Amino acid sequence: MPSEPWVKLLAVRDCRPECPRYLEVDGFELAVIHLMDPDRFFVVKNSCPHAGGNLAAGTVEGGVVTCPWHQWSFNLDSGECTTSASVKLHRYDCRIEDGYLYARLAAPG
Repeated sequence: MPSEPWVKLLAVRDCRPECPRYLEVDGFELAVIHLMDPDRFFVVKNSCPHAGGNLAAGTVEGGVVTCPWHQWSFNLDSGECTTSASVKLHRYDCRIEDGYLYARLAAPG
């Protein structure tokens, strides 16, 4: 099975730290999150696994994104819900190249 191609998302300078950014690319609705200390990026499905809330409209603090609908929180490093490890974000592999963020976009499952 071939791996998904890398898709160019945005310039890293256009993604402010701890300020989620919504993108729609090739039919995928994404939340892009830039964390500092250490400097890293996360690309996740923009739909909260609890009830479909808009994660890009959520808050980010201490490496955790919180959905604005019902305040479900997710550790970005593990993808796990902070109150139930069985609930996880759908995260996409991402990398930085020449000042741009890229991701491998594949449907969940």
